[in-house]
Amino acid sequence: MELFFPLKAGKPPTETRVPRRESPGSARVLGFDWTGRLVLVLVMAVLGLGTMRSAAQAGAQHEYELKAGVLFRIIEYVEWPKEAMSNNPGALQIGLLGQIPFADVLLEVLNGKSIQGRELIVKRISDLREAANCQVVFIAASEKSRISEIVAEIKDRPVLTVGEVVGFAEQGGMVNLLAGPNRIVMEINRETTGKAKLSVSSQLLKLAKVYPR
Repeated sequence: MELFFPLKAGKPPTETRVPRRESPGSARVLGFDWTGRLVLVLVMAVLGLGTMRSAAQAGAQHEYELKAGVLFRIIEYVEWPKEAMSNNPGALQIGLLGQIPFADVLLEVLNGKSIQGRELIVKRISDLREAANCQVVFIAASEKSRISEIVAEIKDRPVLTVGEVVGFAEQGGMVNLLAGPNRIVMEINRETTGKAKLSVSSQLLKLAKVYPR
């Protein structure tokens, strides 16, 4: 999705005529109040920066709303082995690992919903050992530098790993969600999901870029 929002051009500041007898050291030169004009320009610049930040934040929030919706659909088309649900068969736990800009959006969209007769429980986790009690782990882009370590730690467990950085699926992550123009691009590593005994619907695979190619 596009996160760039062009600013609307504002009206130029009004020029103020002043007497030519003004002293040379004054800020008013050549018939313009340059001090007032400079202040106005600076105020406009600050307001414009605020608009850009607000637009970027709204765009990022919308991105996570899309990711939450896509993740909900993905879970619908994945089956876990019975032993993966033994701790709490009536629930499906989603762990959020790392600094997610709009984690509250994921909580709002997913937490408490029901899929396959199981209630979704979304929680933040700070340690990979907590991932053992989850069926899904969403790994934030903030963990990009240690993706290989995280994937290796969870490797072959019936835990669906979901990332959001380029190369996640190629590094052994199971599902990667990348922001595209007004949509989310989905990548799936069929080999790692198979080794973890997770069954991914062929219908879902048709909508994704599948690795290994």
